[in-house]
Amino acid sequence: MERVLTIPVADNDQPDMSDPQAISDHFMKSEFEQWEDTFRTNVTSGFFMSVAMLPLLAKGHEITPGYSSSVVNVSSISGAMKGNSGGQPAYAASKAAFTHVSRGLATVFQGTKVRVNTIAPGIFPSEMTTGTSGEDNKSNLDRKIGNPAGRPGHDSDMAATILFLAGPGGLFYNHQILYPDGGSTLASPAVNN
Repeated sequence: MERVLTIPVADNDQPDMSDPQAISDHFMKSEFEQWEDTFRTNVTSGFFMSVAMLPLLAKGHEITPGYSSSVVNVSSISGAMKGNSGGQPAYAASKAAFTHVSRGLATVFQGTKVRVNTIAPGIFPSEMTTGTSGEDNKSNLDRKIGNPAGRPGHDSDMAATILFLAGPGGLFYNHQILYPDGGSTLASPAVNN
């Protein structure tokens, strides 16, 4: 007779967080390759893209006096929040790592006059948060969001943050992390805000 392993699961398809064996069994279902792929996508590629673009970006202050070019890396609030990002610890860990790499790049690039800042957005409609997207590559998030804004982020929220950091208004910003999150870090404080 075959033995079937059952893992005690809570209502949201997460293990019973008071059962050590259930937690272990749940997360041991992850494959090493998933972790490697997540870190390759969320950390390694951003590092190499930033470094590859540095010579071109460094020319910015030569062309426009008083201006300095900017790397604006997009991480996630998941890299700063307590918890495991809805059962995705590889994602949360990779975003924390990328935020740290971005701050390290700001330190490395400071002599080049290229600024590096990080955006760590909260919940925005995407295939990751909704599971789907339309033919226009847009996703709709039709659930209540528990941030003080009471809504997910809009494209305009992200665009305004990026334009601010890359444009003249952000010239005095370097080595910073901005959280366009509708107040999520206020409602559920991050580890190091």
